[in-house]
Amino acid sequence: MEQSVETGATFSAALPLTPEDLANRIGQQYFGPVVLITNARCYSATDVFAAGFQDHAIGTVLGTDDNTGAGGANVWEQGRFMEDFPVASSPYLPLPNGAGMRVAIRRSLRVGERAGTPLEDLGVVPDERHRMTRRDLLEGNVDLMARAGELLRSQPVRELTIADVTRADGSLRLSLKTANVDRVDVYLDRRPRTSVDIPDGRADVTVPGAGAATSVRVDGFALGELVASSRRL
Repeated sequence: MEQSVETGATFSAALPLTPEDLANRIGQQYFGPVVLITNARCYSATDVFAAGFQDHAIGTVLGTDDNTGAGGANVWEQGRFMEDFPVASSPYLPLPNGAGMRVAIRRSLRVGERAGTPLEDLGVVPDERHRMTRRDLLEGNVDLMARAGELLRSQPVRELTIADVTRADGSLRLSLKTANVDRVDVYLDRRPRTSVDIPDGRADVTVPGAGAATSVRVDGFALGELVASSRRL
């Protein structure tokens, strides 16, 4: 904020709202295909969720409208400013006749291929547009659900599970269960240690000189694309 006086920048630098370690602490829990259904009434928190879902290529976004509601900012009430500045010299004073106001104080930015694009006023454009049918309106979205099912059926079911971790002679041995993954990269205590090609089913990976490691993360790839991740603390 102080630098903006010199640089003329309208906004501060982008910062993650949630620390990366906290967001990824439990690791990936589900490896099956997913589809996210959106419409123009997806707003605020659902805007942010849809953007993260799409930016991280988790699955297909199937939308019944051209984009979501485009409300990806945090709204603060005037009362919050008054609570944060409870001093006599505060510029925030009660408004007359009990009136109130609120402002968007913090906006969300996209990551990945859309890095830097604001979510506010733009929303999330679906990967595929579904135009609602008469049957959708009268029979509980049957055509919409049928299309979502087709998209799910077209996606592979993957697995990457650390079934067991054993230590011997200063080495760490990982027993993995895999499906539709052709390579794994192993990180110990957040540092890369090895990368190996593996078959579907079960595979054992031994990392020498790693007996003292306290955390393990295994990233799975298919044709060079990151498709799964598993961790053991």
